Amino acid sequence: MKPIVLINGKKLSKLSVFDRNTQFGDGLFETMLITNGKVEFWQKHYQRLELGRKRLKISKVKSKIWINDIAKAYSLSKLDNAVVKIILTRGESSRGYSFDNSIKANRIVIISQLPSVIDEYKLSTCSSGYSTNKQLANIKHCNRLEQILARIDLSTDECLMLDDNGYVISASQANIFCIKNDTLVTPALDECGIAGTMRESVIEIAKSLDMNVEIIPLTMRGLLDADEVFITNSIIGIKKVSSIDSTRFNQFKNTNNIIKKLNQIKDLQAKMLRVQKHHFRKFFLLLVFITIALLYYLGGVNVDKGKVYQVKPGATIGSVVNDLEELGYIRSSIYAKNLAKICNFEQIKQGFYAVEPNMRLYKLLKNISKAKVERRNIALIEGRTVGEYFEQIKHNDAIDSNSSLNEVMDSIGITPPYDGKLWPDTYQVNYGDSIASVFTRANKILLDKLDTAWNSRDKNNPIKNKTDALILASLVEKETAHNSEKAKIAGVFLSRLDKRMRLQTDPSVIYALGDKYDGSLSKSDLRFDSPYNTYRNKGLPPSAIGSVGEDSLQAVMHPQITGDLYFVSKKDGTHAFAKTYKQHIHNINKYLKNL
Repeated sequence: MKPIVLINGKKLSKLSVFDRNTQFGDGLFETMLITNGKVEFWQKHYQRLELGRKRLKISKVKSKIWINDIAKAYSLSKLDNAVVKIILTRGESSRGYSFDNSIKANRIVIISQLPSVIDEYKLSTCSSGYSTNKQLANIKHCNRLEQILARIDLSTDECLMLDDNGYVISASQANIFCIKNDTLVTPALDECGIAGTMRESVIEIAKSLDMNVEIIPLTMRGLLDADEVFITNSIIGIKKVSSIDSTRFNQFKNTNNIIKKLNQIKDLQAKMLRVQKHHFRKFFLLLVFITIALLYYLGGVNVDKGKVYQVKPGATIGSVVNDLEELGYIRSSIYAKNLAKICNFEQIKQGFYAVEPNMRLYKLLKNISKAKVERRNIALIEGRTVGEYFEQIKHNDAIDSNSSLNEVMDSIGITPPYDGKLWPDTYQVNYGDSIASVFTRANKILLDKLDTAWNSRDKNNPIKNKTDALILASLVEKETAHNSEKAKIAGVFLSRLDKRMRLQTDPSVIYALGDKYDGSLSKSDLRFDSPYNTYRNKGLPPSAIGSVGEDSLQAVMHPQITGDLYFVSKKDGTHAFAKTYKQHIHNINKYLKNL
């Protein structure tokens, strides 16, 4: 079947060459499924289109106009199920990037047949990834060169796109999820990538299934270590991933539960295209409808953004629901008391509880009765200092942060210098927990990880003790984000130490400068007087310069000693290695010339 195309509501297939979408990719698009006359998840798609339109300052097209155009094109296609793509362009203008604010937007609707879809996907890593642009993150703009480049050499069903720092962002045409220990994890998309409508639905479903959900920077190692992996978009829905390169996945229990739940709700969130006639029936049916609507209204939580409510010691169900009504969080304390009595939720537990938009009163009362207190995830990223962790957690509204850094560390028995003594990971905390509780767990894990790694180190490893191993691992952590290079960089450092050469690693100078570091190192900075400056001092710094991850720690315990004594950045995140100074100078001229 030939696709049906409407431009501004008229059946056309040609667009002016002066349209800014043709010239510059200056537009937005959404792709959706139509199933039996219903556009799936229309409201979510339209909300994302509006988000992009406002960010790009394109003229608005109302939802009703889009629906009318889609209905017309769908009717002409004579299909039961189809794919609809809508494109909003800024409109026509002459050459040049500037535009007149009064320019009239163009709207395009394309109806086509459903594509064939496989049940399970095999993934690889794309040959090209994302660049960072917060202004374009999360919206579906029409400039898709990044995805085109990513798929040029595609040899598997799909491929994974990484950002400049090597973090996993998405597949080339889908969002990526993984599940580890019943926790759903998906990459943070604050700086690049597209926040898909199906991604939003999956996150909502996982929360409704009482799964933990983490939206965090996702490493390739974290993805490969998962129990289950799946990808999503609005056309394929949710599809299981059977392998990523040589790593295979065969567990899909949680994935199947999410798919089952999605199939239950997607019809409820679809927009009917055909005009439906509503008929009034008997009076008692109307009365039943009004009663149900009233109960639904009273059974909802009345907040427009998330709140945290504290049930204090000694509180009763009566005092709690009265307080909730007084705060405006619920609409009727009488209804709430009776609901608690009917559902046997009158025995309550003290603590902090989440009050969320669209939450049902039943769930709030159940949480308070079952002590399902509010929790938060705190992600400590590799390579950061303890001071940075402290500032990060101190500003988290879930954490009690009345103490200073020194007071916290003293209370848990950690003496200065502090850096390197906390393990970077994602920690789940109860609302009202202290910084000390997070740091205590992070320190214990660090000590356990360090002991395990030290006991399994290579027999001929020249590192003298665990403290030196931790210090060296912190230097490796700061030198590269590419895990494949870390053991080789550790080998270079150990070879230089063996020859009593200065390490001359820039991160140590940056650490020594502290607040004096302005973003670039000068020759005078390299002469800065500090025991941490490895350009002035031989051997290792006095202590670690930041936290270390698993890959850096293992790299130091199992180094690749190749005889290389030098390395220089290629400016793509990787490094060029050299055994002699002459080779090193050649590499510098090759990779850093004209920078």
